[in-house]
Amino acid sequence: MAKIVQTYAIDEDSRVLLTDQALVAFTINDAVENLINQGVFATDDEGIFFQRQLEYIQAQSFDVLYPELMGRQIFSLNTEGGEGINHITYRSYDKRGETAIIAGKATDLPRGDISGEEYSIDVKTLGNAFGYSRQELAASKVTGMPLEARKAEATRKSYEEKVNQLIFFGNAENKLHGLFGGPASAPWSTVTSTLIAAGAGGTTPWYGATATKTPDEIIADLTSACAQMYMQTKKLFRPDTILISVAAKQYLMNTARTETSDVSIMNWFLANNMFIKSADQFKDINELEGIYPTTANTSAFDPTGQSKDGFTVMASGADNARIREPFPYMHLPVQYKGLEFEVNCYGRFAGVEMIRPAAFQHFMGVTA
Repeated sequence: MAKIVQTYAIDEDSRVLLTDQALVAFTINDAVENLINQGVFATDDEGIFFQRQLEYIQAQSFDVLYPELMGRQIFSLNTEGGEGINHITYRSYDKRGETAIIAGKATDLPRGDISGEEYSIDVKTLGNAFGYSRQELAASKVTGMPLEARKAEATRKSYEEKVNQLIFFGNAENKLHGLFGGPASAPWSTVTSTLIAAGAGGTTPWYGATATKTPDEIIADLTSACAQMYMQTKKLFRPDTILISVAAKQYLMNTARTETSDVSIMNWFLANNMFIKSADQFKDINELEGIYPTTANTSAFDPTGQSKDGFTVMASGADNARIREPFPYMHLPVQYKGLEFEVNCYGRFAGVEMIRPAAFQHFMGVTA
């Protein structure tokens, strides 16, 4: 059971003890108290110092942002389930029925019913660790300087990079579903793929050495892509986001519609379509560069980026797809190993739960 001791307050900004002020009550947590009981720390004061250092480091690490990792910005997060679950199962239902003109005494009336398909995704543990030697802690206490927070930040960044990769490309071996990869026959592989139409010059690419498409033909590609989802799903899904490579978005933003126009391809498209109205709805994503296959109706996306560019139209929303992270990343209690204090970190992650694949459509052929 954690115990409460009297100690000096600490300035949150400078991390300096306020020795000229009254003592305050401080709770030593179970993990640090256990280290004191083992003789790792000589006094409660040493334990308090170490605990405060860790609290500072953990707060610092969680404040670091990584805007280049876009996976969490595309999908909403669901943390239901908790640490102990190993599988997540969800069902997609379809309502079917037929009404017919019948005779007054008919007995074989057509019936309405429901059908459903069940999907299961596995929950996996992602983990890493950081640590400090006794000498580092002693030097920190003598000098009054805080322990280096970059170690904790590095573990957090490593975790987020792994999560970001799994959001986009999943992991077939561990049955984690992503947007562009994962187990065979998972929802990601059922998303409609379309090769954009060739222009008058006979090619599909927007830019590059062999590209012959005009700005108007590029606008037609974007307009047709959004309209295709809306029409094919009978207006059930209204596209509101386009995922695209950084290079492709830059081309749309910086290329004039005509030689005499002061309006870019993107601005003209935004002003004249009914779905996408802001440049912010074009999500330029580093991970999308060179991942699209050269033909339609294939699930052969290339996570290494050695293929071609394309774009993906989607109707966002947690009811269509969401990230499943039943137990978000956390720091576990400190452990003393040899002459080092080690902090293990882990989270439980289940990839992307693509509930309605029809809310996504891929388009190939942007580059040659």
